[in-house]
Amino acid sequence: MKTILFVCTGNTCRSPMAEGIFNELVRRWRIGDMRGISAGLAAFAGDPPAENAVRVMVEWKIDISAHRSRPLTPQLLEKADAIVCMTPEHLQALRSAFPEDRLFLLSHGVRDPYGGDLCTYRRCADQIFDGMQELIQWLRSV
Repeated sequence: MKTILFVCTGNTCRSPMAEGIFNELVRRWRIGDMRGISAGLAAFAGDPPAENAVRVMVEWKIDISAHRSRPLTPQLLEKADAIVCMTPEHLQALRSAFPEDRLFLLSHGVRDPYGGDLCTYRRCADQIFDGMQELIQWLRSV
């Protein structure tokens, strides 16, 4: 099974939503043997997802309420078949340590909705979803 690691900053908004959306699309589209996980470059272990992230995912019929944040570790990076970054800055931070062919920037960068209203989180989820088809095509080629 391929493990796809979604990386953002705190692992409470973007990457948990991306993990949830990705796993749901893998299931719905019967893509195959892949699963998404997530972590954050500056995450504290055990934080719940942002309330508005949970609400928006409920609107999408995806439950991320049990998610708990985790910091990015060498072990997570090692077991990942692909690393999907939310911003060019995240990509740059990882580029020095990992082969370029394992790194992917989602949707040309996804802005952090942290602290935003429900509409901000909806736009973020839409942007994440918009990048999924390109991501899945890329994953099939690597």
